[in-house]
Amino acid sequence: MVDVARRSFLRATGNESHWNEQNLARLRGMPGRDPAGDFPVVGRDGRLLGWAGFLAHTPFTELFAPVVIDPELDDETTMTAATLLLGYVDARAHDVVADLARDVSRVLATEIPAQDARGLALAAALGFTPDRHEYELTIDVDPSTPAPTWPEGVTVVAVRGAQDAELVTSLLEVSFADHPGNAPFSLETITQMLDDPVLNHDASLVVHDGQGPIGLVLCRDRPTTGYVWVIGVVPRARRRGLGMALLQHAFHQYAVSGRTTVELDVDGGNDSGALTVYERAGMTVRTDNVLLTRPIAL
Repeated sequence: MVDVARRSFLRATGNESHWNEQNLARLRGMPGRDPAGDFPVVGRDGRLLGWAGFLAHTPFTELFAPVVIDPELDDETTMTAATLLLGYVDARAHDVVADLARDVSRVLATEIPAQDARGLALAAALGFTPDRHEYELTIDVDPSTPAPTWPEGVTVVAVRGAQDAELVTSLLEVSFADHPGNAPFSLETITQMLDDPVLNHDASLVVHDGQGPIGLVLCRDRPTTGYVWVIGVVPRARRRGLGMALLQHAFHQYAVSGRTTVELDVDGGNDSGALTVYERAGMTVRTDNVLLTRPIAL
């Protein structure tokens, strides 16, 4: 599965991907996820043709299903593999929402690199339409990368680990209330994430003002780069430079630790201005992904 994902990403973007056995195992082991049932595969004559993920989070309005197909397949076999995988995912989606109130706006979503003309054409043929873009951003850091300048009147507190899960979950829910899609911020998921050895405690913290917690940054180490998993700022604390300070804190801590590159992902449909902040901080787009959706058949 990792080999197919890495070759597919390289063919579509010209970049090496971050897929490895560890992060695939981590993805499959998230709370509430069925490691087998939520990751169907299609093969022929002992060869893996492709696989999909079914990544559903409450309130189940946008059920995300990345589909990964071997880039060496011909068009007909690619269509067959994708159709089989999406048929399975559709059935899985129906199982998840069967007991929920009917919602005609509920959709199945997938993601394809913007440079992948073949993949986008395949998605269109399968009934998907573009909804928004998601971006992988990157920046080079070094020992001269400055420490942040914090807004006046705030205090910063290090994230300790799983004992902070309730605080972090609550803060993320408020910060991402206007975020498109269904963010993976359940208490169980955050508890696991904060207990994961790849959490970088030096780069992760919560910010408070006189009224309570107002922002946070959580960072996870990748094998050769730093990764900002999430930055959140509550609405009442925005437009004060806090998002920039949180970002600069992550950059500075990774630079101090000897990393030379920091990456993050951002949803282009996020109307909190996050993408503008990241670009103003000097980050550049490494990969532009198109998020596409299609209605879940009722």
